[in-house]
Amino acid sequence: MTRGRSSKPSKIRDNSRDKAPGSVWILALFALPFAAAGLGILLLMVVPTLYDWGRMQSWQPVVAQVESATLQSHRSSKGGTSYSVSVRYTYQMGGVGYTGTRASISDRPDNIGSFHQQLGGRLLAAQRMGTPVQVWVNPQSPAESIADRSLRPGLLALALGLAVVSGGFGLLILAKIVRRVFRGSSDGTSHGTGNPDAQNDDPEPWLTQRAWADNSIRSDQRETLKTAWFMTLVWNAVAVPLMVLKLPGAWARGSFVSFGAMAFFGVLGACLLVWAVRATLDARRFGDARLVLDPFPGAIGGHFGATLALPVAYAPGLGFVIRLLCTRYEKGRSRGNDEDNEQELWRAEGMAQVQPQGTGVALSFRFDVPAHLPASQNPVAQEHHGWRVEVKSTTPGLTFARGFVVPVYATGATSGRLSADATQHPGLHALMSQELSDLASVRALPGGVELYFAAGRRWAASLMVLVFGAIFAGAGWFAGMKGAPMLFPIVFCGVGAAIVLGGLYELTNSLRVHIDRQGLWTERRVLGFVTARHQARAEEVVGLRLKEGGGTRSGSSSVPNYRLVAELQGGGRATLAEGVRGQAAAKQLMQTVQSRSGYTALDGP
Repeated sequence: MTRGRSSKPSKIRDNSRDKAPGSVWILALFALPFAAAGLGILLLMVVPTLYDWGRMQSWQPVVAQVESATLQSHRSSKGGTSYSVSVRYTYQMGGVGYTGTRASISDRPDNIGSFHQQLGGRLLAAQRMGTPVQVWVNPQSPAESIADRSLRPGLLALALGLAVVSGGFGLLILAKIVRRVFRGSSDGTSHGTGNPDAQNDDPEPWLTQRAWADNSIRSDQRETLKTAWFMTLVWNAVAVPLMVLKLPGAWARGSFVSFGAMAFFGVLGACLLVWAVRATLDARRFGDARLVLDPFPGAIGGHFGATLALPVAYAPGLGFVIRLLCTRYEKGRSRGNDEDNEQELWRAEGMAQVQPQGTGVALSFRFDVPAHLPASQNPVAQEHHGWRVEVKSTTPGLTFARGFVVPVYATGATSGRLSADATQHPGLHALMSQELSDLASVRALPGGVELYFAAGRRWAASLMVLVFGAIFAGAGWFAGMKGAPMLFPIVFCGVGAAIVLGGLYELTNSLRVHIDRQGLWTERRVLGFVTARHQARAEEVVGLRLKEGGGTRSGSSSVPNYRLVAELQGGGRATLAEGVRGQAAAKQLMQTVQSRSGYTALDGP
């Protein structure tokens, strides 16, 4: 049986009255102080400061005589010193004498810049020499006056930044909790019922979810956009005031370590801004792309098929890689720690059929889904299974990448319109061949094959590792220079040095492999020097196996890396290939080596 777009929207259930779990209220208690602190800073510091400054712009200048002035210092328990100014002055207005005691708009002690020192020095000098000073008086209430009505942008920016960071963080969590309580999900797009087992009691549980019920599934781009701008605004709200206040002083003192640290904050803030702007432009370019499934939902033991319309001008050669993933998610609390875990259970890779549609294009793809896989479950549960589709353009200049959380259930349905298997797309083989040629040189031999992985084959990733390790070690060195306990710089410098060495190894090592029907031979070099050799006769080779290693994530796309190894008798193992991105490319390389050399392919991913 096949299903197209649902015609039963009436089955959408109102989950707004579902009882929220206790962890939600604990999280609310955690977020409430942050929200209260942010609102407190905003309402008690920022708003009153702006209000006073605004109304003081109409006050009149009046000559006053300073009777007493004191620059007060306040030492905190952590050793820092802040300053404030205490003053008493007299003045006349309309023939009536008045006494004023307000020095500045903010009377709280602080150490932001040298405002208090300069104001205190000016008032003290006026007191000692008996010279008059100018103060500002409210003409509507002459008893109200102030010695300095300056706004102090640095202090205001810092207070506003703290309000945004603390209040924004707390309010964001509280907003998500409200959506969770009144809409049935912490992100407003719940994909499962409150009880995972209860899904078995409903023959069509996907229709109970607003995100799925109309078979028009939105991507996660909106969440990416929100995250990008939230991180950008929070980071720069803190980094920019710190740079404005601290950079000139660090440069003047010749403290280039502090100057570099502050500059790094600014560079990172600029990178976050670029990310947010690019995400915004990407969202405007491609719009609200929606996935329409056929069959609906995706069927375990049947087909997963879908179409996607994009506002992209059609041109021959447009290519889009599609990945369908089934993952088991396990939150740390269920295992007694704070580390969440994701275990990929199954993955299929293919390419979409691209056809012109109006002024844009329509993508279509279909996968066969094995019958043994689990169905979609509630993503709020401690342990659950989820399905995801990732779509990414392979055409140069077209940077489209989206991820979709999709419903997949054991209906056994097949597609009525989509007949082409995405894994058999003719462009997939060419794309994987290009991936392999960028990674390694593959040369056919009589009865075998030779592989050569040159040094610097993944130079961009290696450089990122080097930079990360250098920053880690630099932080330890800087902490040691500032008097941190010896263990701190030893650990950080040691770990950073190990990361740098790992990055250098990745950047400078090469691997040459010769495998044929007589046996195999491998040679590893670092900076041109031989560091390891392996040799095995054909009868010693048990078979070939793919091993999944680390992976890379770009936007919505996550791609694991694979190694191809030869299992040897006695439990030994020889690496034949490494760093192959994606399962399709890894399988293609394995088939090439297997077909040329004749060795058995063992079970793998």
